[in-house]
Amino acid sequence: MSMQESARPGSPWLMRVEQRPDARLALYCLPHAGGGASAYRDWARNLPAWIDVIAVQLPGRENRIREQLGIDLDAMAEAVDADHQGLPYALFGHSNGALLAFELAHRLGATGAGPVHLSVSGSPPPALATPSRAVSRFDDAGLLEWMVEQGGISEQLLALPDLLELVIPAVRCDLSWLEAYRPAVRQALDCPVSAFAGETDPRVPGDVLSGWSKETTAGFSAHRYPGGHFYLIDGLPALLGDLTEQLSDLRL
Repeated sequence: MSMQESARPGSPWLMRVEQRPDARLALYCLPHAGGGASAYRDWARNLPAWIDVIAVQLPGRENRIREQLGIDLDAMAEAVDADHQGLPYALFGHSNGALLAFELAHRLGATGAGPVHLSVSGSPPPALATPSRAVSRFDDAGLLEWMVEQGGISEQLLALPDLLELVIPAVRCDLSWLEAYRPAVRQALDCPVSAFAGETDPRVPGDVLSGWSKETTAGFSAHRYPGGHFYLIDGLPALLGDLTEQLSDLRL
């Protein structure tokens, strides 16, 4: 099943796996560093029909490969705001995408039409998110070694140097944004927040995940699954089962 551009008026920022005109909730998903919308291609088939799954596609990757790499939160927020057309919506982001989703939640909330739920995965809370190393400044070999250590790169990709030449600049771009990231001082979100992570994820050791509870006034839950930073590759059914239950509890 391939990703397709959203049929709603709109933008190259948003990709759908399938059209769900009877959905009661839109779920916008933000990718990890270097990732594209295809990271969410299997989500629709594993989520109930009442959830419309839309992946956010950043420029400079996949179908937007000819565009200049970059992260424009205002443009993302405008695309989501125009797309959901008043339908309740939630945000999900993994790793770097967790912070993108968090920032979108604040931007969209400021308009009075914020998300009804925010899910963050594989990321420490904003106050602890700045990495201790400037990985984006590693040479290509060092950056590739770091990517392998994180577990998010497949053996198939390692065997395709031409594709790696496209992926590495995207990873470098996203990590550069992360290394410069400093959360603004502002009121906590008024939507529930759920935090997910692998049990052995070095980015969120111990009780670090619970720090996300300070970012909401509307309820918080934390969940861990077997695996490391990319636990959701093998643990997707468990994650989506818990996510579906939480979104069902919203009683839309």
